[in-house]
Amino acid sequence: MLNVFLSLGAITLVGSGLQRVFPDWNIEEFRKSINKLVLYVLLPALIFKVIYTSDLEGVLYQVPLAAAAGIAGCLSVAWLVFRWMPLDRKSKGALILACAFGNVTYLGLPVLQGIFPAHSSDIAKVAILCEVTVAPLNLIVGSLLAMRFSEQQGVNLRQSLKQVIQLPPLWTLAAALLCKQLEVPVPEFILHGAAVLGSAVSGLMILSLGMALRFDRLEYLGPMLSVSGIKLLVSPLIVFAAARLLAMHVPYFEAVTLEGAMPSQLLTIVIADRFNLDSKLLARAIAINTVLAFVTIPLVRTLLFP
Repeated sequence: MLNVFLSLGAITLVGSGLQRVFPDWNIEEFRKSINKLVLYVLLPALIFKVIYTSDLEGVLYQVPLAAAAGIAGCLSVAWLVFRWMPLDRKSKGALILACAFGNVTYLGLPVLQGIFPAHSSDIAKVAILCEVTVAPLNLIVGSLLAMRFSEQQGVNLRQSLKQVIQLPPLWTLAAALLCKQLEVPVPEFILHGAAVLGSAVSGLMILSLGMALRFDRLEYLGPMLSVSGIKLLVSPLIVFAAARLLAMHVPYFEAVTLEGAMPSQLLTIVIADRFNLDSKLLARAIAINTVLAFVTIPLVRTLLFP
């Protein structure tokens, strides 16, 4: 597993160093373009190939339930922890967001595929089902939470619901499940093309993650480390307990638990910006727990799956 994290860390460092190597590049726009390519082309291709060709018995509901349990548990713990901290409302709301929603594809998928190379298809199913659970909940529940801590008035959820409906992974998942259920034959060349496109997802996502990392002044270090403790340690324990109650089998049990140990999702910054929370503090918290995750994920795996 050490080689897996060393290789992913090296790609992350390459992404974070691009601005220094190519100062004339607009790294932020470049990163956004990569993200759009992954979201609208590469990830849907991977989703369709994996879902259409895989046996989904059991995991189709088990993985989303375990992931949702982790989100609910972390939100509850974070609410209790940050309620008593001497922070303004915008900072509290931003940090609570960081505690709940994990980076289950941009970091989770490459990590899991590296740890379980012999179960690549099964692992991809876990990451995909986690993503189609976490992203919609982030947009809906995250927006409700942000509204609670925002000074904005009269904000409704119409835009968030519209974004959920427009998520390409959800449409691709629905199309793949429908084709699978109706036994619609899909030509082999299409499945092969989807597999080729999907193979590019992991490397590009890790590169994009590195490009997004920013380390500014480390103010509020205590609260940000609290975020890391909840997201990187409490979350996998909750998901582990939920997956055990759901009687999940290997390798899904271990994979979904490790997905619970992933650092904060970058999409939370979009929510924070929209509702005028402290997005700079949130970005620093995400950067810190993303780096710490390279230590805590192996630790969690060693302790829970010796």
